[in-house]
Amino acid sequence: MKCVWFVLLVQVMSAVGSHRSLTGKGSIEIYLSSKNAKTRAEIPYRMCLPKVPDYVNATAKPSNPSLPDKFNVTILEIKRGTFVAEFELIEQTTEWDTMRITVDWSSYTFNGMVYQNLIIWFPDDADRKYINGHTSSKNCIDNGGRLVDIVDKAMYDVVYNYCRDTVVFGSDDFVRIWL
Repeated sequence: MKCVWFVLLVQVMSAVGSHRSLTGKGSIEIYLSSKNAKTRAEIPYRMCLPKVPDYVNATAKPSNPSLPDKFNVTILEIKRGTFVAEFELIEQTTEWDTMRITVDWSSYTFNGMVYQNLIIWFPDDADRKYINGHTSSKNCIDNGGRLVDIVDKAMYDVVYNYCRDTVVFGSDDFVRIWL
């Protein structure tokens, strides 16, 4: 049986602050109110994107910094010019009056996947190098990320299956993957 090994760098990029796969980021103020703790809104990117983003991350806070309110934001739908989000006012179960809210967002397109708010990204496997773990880690840091830390069996299975399904090994004799 033929074993396939080469060094493939797996990089995890946090959803905020990474530059490698980032296609856009912005901030917008909107007015929201709700009859209960949650409400939905469609947020425009206010920029032209080349395609529908693969992933959008958003946070929300009152525009008035003296207000103590906090929000959970869930992205419900990603479109080319907008995204639909659900805003939940934490510690509030009843209706809330109109409030001016600042929504900060980042959109990404990438050849990767999202696992628990981490973007797991495989660099171009055509650029194969024989490197060790230290060099792999430095390469990740230089590209705005870090090596994957496998924290449990579920994460291992996700990364392993993604690698198995997306990396083309070709005619290499062996493959070594640094995580």
